[in-house]
Amino acid sequence: MDYEVTLIEARIEGPAKGEMRLGLEREGAQVAAVDYEWNDTHFTARFVGHAASMPVPTHPIHFLSKPLIAVQALRTDAHALPTDVFRDHKVFFDVG
Repeated sequence: MDYEVTLIEARIEGPAKGEMRLGLEREGAQVAAVDYEWNDTHFTARFVGHAASMPVPTHPIHFLSKPLIAVQALRTDAHALPTDVFRDHKVFFDVG
């Protein structure tokens, strides 16, 4: 696993409105963050880091999409919100 995804903060009002900030960690240190914001008219994702100098570099689009894919893969009916996954799972993703 190249990176661990951690929940920094979130304010999710429902499927049509929310904000979430996830940390990307490598070997116990946060190396970047990803900010997501959405409402009924838009979805915005912002990578806060420098993709080329990450410990395992890849295109920035991977740092935006793979954390969400990893969270969704662990989500069950017991997780009302995506952030609920962090209560009972560690979340990881590979960039390779």
